[in-house]
Amino acid sequence: MKDFHFTTEQEQAEIEKILQQRKKKQTKQQTLFMAIFVFIIGIIILYCVRRIVYIDFNGYVVVHNVRFRASEDIFVHDIYKHNGDLIKPGDTIYSYVSLDWFHEIGNINSESEVIVKSRDLKVQYGLAYQNLAVLRAKMEEIKRQIDLEDHNIRFGLSDNVHKLQLEREYKETEEELKAQQRKLYVLQKAINESKDAVDRLGEVSAGFTIQNVRNKQKMKELGVVHYTVAADSGVVTRNWISELSLVLRGEDIIETQSFDLDKDNVYVMAYVTPDRAKYINRGFKAKVIVNDDVEYTATVVSMGARTEPIPEAYRNNLSKDHIAAIAVLRIDPEQKIPFWSLVNGMPVLIRFNNKDYEDVGSDDYIQLKTPRGLEVPKKVKDYLYFNNRN
Repeated sequence: MKDFHFTTEQEQAEIEKILQQRKKKQTKQQTLFMAIFVFIIGIIILYCVRRIVYIDFNGYVVVHNVRFRASEDIFVHDIYKHNGDLIKPGDTIYSYVSLDWFHEIGNINSESEVIVKSRDLKVQYGLAYQNLAVLRAKMEEIKRQIDLEDHNIRFGLSDNVHKLQLEREYKETEEELKAQQRKLYVLQKAINESKDAVDRLGEVSAGFTIQNVRNKQKMKELGVVHYTVAADSGVVTRNWISELSLVLRGEDIIETQSFDLDKDNVYVMAYVTPDRAKYINRGFKAKVIVNDDVEYTATVVSMGARTEPIPEAYRNNLSKDHIAAIAVLRIDPEQKIPFWSLVNGMPVLIRFNNKDYEDVGSDDYIQLKTPRGLEVPKKVKDYLYFNNRN
């Protein structure tokens, strides 16, 4: 009886208050958990609907820029347009002096063979230097094929025979690259040794040598400075050389991109694996997505123009497809598109609406019947006729 006590009204009220606070807290938690659950379910449903309604392809933009190349051996004096500068027809791009002028006024009867030999050494050096890039690209391609063979061997799709051949070819190419580098060293040494003879043969009646080709004022007084002007509006995308540089025949000087898409031959290329070819055909319209804010429409003009390796960033680790057919899309007219999004190599996402087009059957493609040639389906004929009329 000593431990017995009555609960006062104040204590009862406090207990009820605590119970109400717990109930409110539980209600808030339940509401929050329900909202998160509904959000996750909504995202899953939206993802499933999107996968059913749309089919996406990875791709990139192709732009054929204009390259100003040297049509002969020249010495560039001034470059008036640099990377990012806008140009219009008639603008001066760069000035140069033709080296043939010095060869013509030199003493060609006594020492012409020295000049020819010196020029041949420079040409050989330039060609040998270009071969280095070719050999390095070849080594990269062989390395890529070796990696592909490793992948196939792990999945039991190939054996070691082809891989050993590729490894032997890789070592041979590596030795060829080293030999080419040694050749460049020998050519450079021969060019340096012939420099004095070339300087003597460059003497002219005015009393200066070919080394004075750097003297801009003298060259202008002699009237041998030439100028290259732009024939179209555009923007300079790259400067390949600097001022006061020797440029051999065929080497790049400046690269520009025209503001006219037709002159640039701008297209969008899509990677299409064989298992997804049924979702795309000539005449299909697609939405090309650059980012969340930039997108435009394009139309498929060719399916299976060629094949290309799928970039590693786009490959599915669970798929063995490393090569894809290329579908070519032409950008539709009358659209406003940021200029920066139409640069060569820009990665894009190409999206088709499955509701607009049914799956393509084998008979819907342009057929090749051996040995008679092509058989064009009626759908494709109608598309070609309509586009030719427009």
